[in-house]
Order: sequence, then structure tokens, then C-alpha cells
Amino acid sequence: MDKYVDRHLEEIHAAHDGQHIEEWVQKEHKSTFLSWLKEQHIPLEGCPDEDTDTVKKLVLGSPTQVTTWQGYDVKGYRFHTKDKDKKSAAQNSDVRYEGVDEATNSMTQYYGQVRVTVFQCHWVNPKAVVVDNYGLTIVNLKSTNYKDDQWVLATNVVQVAYYIYPEDTKRHVVVSGKQRIVGADRV
Repeated sequence: MDKYVDRHLEEIHAAHDGQHIEEWVQKEHKSTFLSWLKEQHIPLEGCPDEDTDTVKKLVLGSPTQVTTWQGYDVKGYRFHTKDKDKKSAAQNSDVRYEGVDEATNSMTQYYGQVRVTVFQCHWVNPKAVVVDNYGLTIVNLKSTNYKDDQWVLATNVVQVAYYIYPEDTKRHVVVSGKQRIVGADRV
């Protein structure tokens, strides 16, 4: 798909004479790539089977019926949606994702909460994440960011829990850890 991504980005740049900043170009690419790809009439003959299936799925788009769950087990962790957590004593909707910040080209940790199990998250703005004098990571869950990039693969996150920070009830302490799953953890 790289050649199609590159070609689409080139067309965006050419159509706007390079007048827009790269952040705008990337946003435009994300919002128009699939419709552009459908218009390309890509010949699928001769593609390796795996590539053919991927391209077909992208060109055809997502099915109109989507299956969702309130809970999901992955990599030995049990995740729930935020709505399911509201009805439970256990807290399983909170996650951390380690990724590369494109602006600074450095590793950044993003903290969020699972909204649906194919993981759509509300990401906390990295500026709202601090480490206190005791080494505790503190986040403000109300300060969200990356609203145009909410999706993450379940295999790329680890589970965390948020506990109200005693010094400021509007912020939360991040605690890394794994919820024990009966049967999966030999418990």
C-alpha cells in the first residue's frame, strides 16, 4: 500500500501547491484516502493473496453491520468499555500506549480509556501528564487530545488503572498492572 499512500500524499501536495503545513496534509490524507483509493480502480490480479485481500477490504469499505463487545481479552489482559466499568467494582477500561510523537520524534506514553473494544480511546493530552515528587504519573482525564486519531490496536496497549489523586481530585494517579483473569492466569 505504500505506493498508493505516497501517490495520494503527492496529489494532495500538488493540488494545494505546498501551501499547507504537514499536519494539515496528514489530516486530509486520513480523511480522504479510502475514497481516493476506491477511485483508482486498482488491478488486483498478480498481487500476493494477502495484499489482494487487504486492498479489497480497504476498497470495499467496512461492512454496514459491526459487531461490538463490552469486554475483550488480549495478551493476558481483560479490557472492558468505560460504560461496562461503571457497572462493575473492577476497573478494566484504562490503557497506556507507547508511541513515537511525530512532532518531536521521541517516544511518548499516551493514557486513555477504552470506549469500544476495537480500541477507540480518548487520549489524554501529553501536556496534562506529569510525574510528581514521588515518581507517580498523574493525568488529567478531562484534558483530551488526538480526537482525529482515536483508534489503536488492542495488541499495542497495556492495561493501567486510574485512582483519584489525593492532592487534587480532578487528577488521577496511573497504576500499571494486569487484571488477573480466572482460568487464563492459572488462578
